[in-house]
Amino acid sequence: MRRFDEKVVIVTGGGAGIGRATAERLASEGATVAVFDISGERAREVVEVIEAAGGHASAFAVDVSDATAVKQSVDVVVSELGVPFALVNSAGILRIAPALEMTVEDFDAVLGVNLRSVFLMSTAVARHQVAAGRPGRIVNVSSIHSVISIRDGAGYAASKGGIEALTFTLAGEWAQYGITVNAVRPGATWSALTTPIYTDDVVASLARRIPIGAVAQSAQVASAIAYLASEEASYSTGATLSVDGGYIINGDMPDAAYETS
Repeated sequence: MRRFDEKVVIVTGGGAGIGRATAERLASEGATVAVFDISGERAREVVEVIEAAGGHASAFAVDVSDATAVKQSVDVVVSELGVPFALVNSAGILRIAPALEMTVEDFDAVLGVNLRSVFLMSTAVARHQVAAGRPGRIVNVSSIHSVISIRDGAGYAASKGGIEALTFTLAGEWAQYGITVNAVRPGATWSALTTPIYTDDVVASLARRIPIGAVAQSAQVASAIAYLASEEASYSTGATLSVDGGYIINGDMPDAAYETS
């Protein structure tokens, strides 16, 4: 029996990047996946890929920063598919600007999608899990920039630090219900967010900084998420698992520190 047979899982940001890799990974292990994405077209494309591979999935066009949209969409999942066993909060955006130039609108937008959505989705799903008396898993996608700086990314860093604080707070509150809440902390990873900025020079620089020597593929992060979302992680809660190739061992140091003569 596969790890997610007969289990319903919601993945936010499931139309691209880490979210898409996670949706496809969990479906390959038997999950019925509700793919939440701001783009219904992207969500449907992922569902088609999953179904072509023999899996089961449904597409939902959802703005996960909108409380009403979140509640309605989660209620539909419960009605049509069943109470989710696991939720993966992977939706995220990035707005780059120096803090002195960043608009309040951009800052709020990043926190809305990256952090507010985690609270909205987690509470919406947990209410159904508690009402049904069922245990469950919540996995939040953070970032190494919760603990090391990101130039011109104040909103992004604040949102990811908030995700980790929210993770261990909810873990403490919901352990009594059998709901575990954990986070994955990716490092430099190929995704829809990073592809536009990962030029050859940037990738070469990152490879010199990362002890493992390469930028991660989204599927490598999805593997860690799949573990934390599974029954196997029943005794882990309030934890943050770094999947960064050792990036934070060195911190965000100048590239020159890694050059050799």
